[in-house]
Amino acid sequence: SGVDIVKLFPGSAYGPSIISAFKAPMPQVNIMPTGGVSLDNMKEWFDAGVVTVGVGGNLLAPAATGDFDKVTEVAQQYAAKMKEIKR
Repeated sequence: SGVDIVKLFPGSAYGPSIISAFKAPMPQVNIMPTGGVSLDNMKEWFDAGVVTVGVGGNLLAPAATGDFDKVTEVAQQYAAKMKEIKR
């Protein structure tokens, strides 16, 4: 019973440092920040103890202008960053 993962939105309102506060009384909780997660701060979130991240705005912004090649490029950047972090 319970939940498998807790979505923290918007992550930008709290920052990675909030994760230790949540995990102190509940170390088993799986947290997924969304909203404000970027290529520049992904590693900070994982270092803080999240199990995954959600990205939307940064990933899909180029779609608004029809630049789907850029969406693909950004998605590849996020995938590469995830591989780098999970090593």
